[in-house]
Amino acid sequence: MSPTALARERTEGADAARQVISRNFPDPDVFTHGGTHYAYATNTAGYNVQLATATDATGSWEQRADALPQLPPWIGPSETGSLNVWAPDVSARDDGTFLLYYTAHHAPSGRQCIGAAVAGSPEGPFIPTGPDPLICAPGQGDVIDPSSFVDDDGSRYLLYKDSRGTRARSGPSTIHLRPVAADGLTPTGADVSLLRADRPEESGVVEAPTLLRRPGGYVLLFSGNTFDSGDYFTNYATSSSPTGPFTKAPGALLSKEILGGAVRNPGGQDVFDDGGLIAFHGDLPEPPGDRGLWIAELSWDGLNPVLSREISS
Repeated sequence: MSPTALARERTEGADAARQVISRNFPDPDVFTHGGTHYAYATNTAGYNVQLATATDATGSWEQRADALPQLPPWIGPSETGSLNVWAPDVSARDDGTFLLYYTAHHAPSGRQCIGAAVAGSPEGPFIPTGPDPLICAPGQGDVIDPSSFVDDDGSRYLLYKDSRGTRARSGPSTIHLRPVAADGLTPTGADVSLLRADRPEESGVVEAPTLLRRPGGYVLLFSGNTFDSGDYFTNYATSSSPTGPFTKAPGALLSKEILGGAVRNPGGQDVFDDGGLIAFHGDLPEPPGDRGLWIAELSWDGLNPVLSREISS
């Protein structure tokens, strides 16, 4: 690509995303119910699970009460003093209730594990399903970034990132899929490995899985590299089956360069129900480490998501 074309692409990319939450709102999960958009995020500022709502996804978002005000007994402070309640995911169940997956610090093992909670409303309050984690790998590594997926035939799955074999959260990591019953809790088959961090640009990390059903197959969105590296990005892989094998697309769907330098470290993504909007976090100017919420438009070329160059008003 010529310098002129690259400059044009970066200028256009700067208009592709809109910041809708300018406070710390990392690892967003978006969910739409009854005409209201719900966005959940990692713990901060006294909230175990942050929640914001909006009637227009690209408009203003209003902060709500803590979605998970009461924690189960297995959660305790990490070595930094944080509870590390990360990367929530909310989905509807067939019985009319709502299921929250979340990651938190498992005090007995010192690892990050996955828990679950249930509520009668997307606003909660969500109540933990039991005294123990849903998925945990004591002594083997952190298990984080849970995500729900329900296929067209009603089959339900839980996806997650596993960093087994290393204490560091930076991997090498693998994204797994677990078949579960309609309750979202009970395993109905063996876990399947979908995607591994095997490219240099990923720097040993693939995480934040988002599985979508599209005409003709399945799309697995994921984030690569370390979230604060400056090279964090969002990409995707495709398959004819939810259990794979998945083939990664070249390059990236979202990156600092693709977004014209307007968003640094874009990742932790989720997609609104119709696949026309993608939500993701990116660095805020200050304080260091804080990440806000951005929205961008997607179109689709078969199984390939295409970032719109300018988000509609």
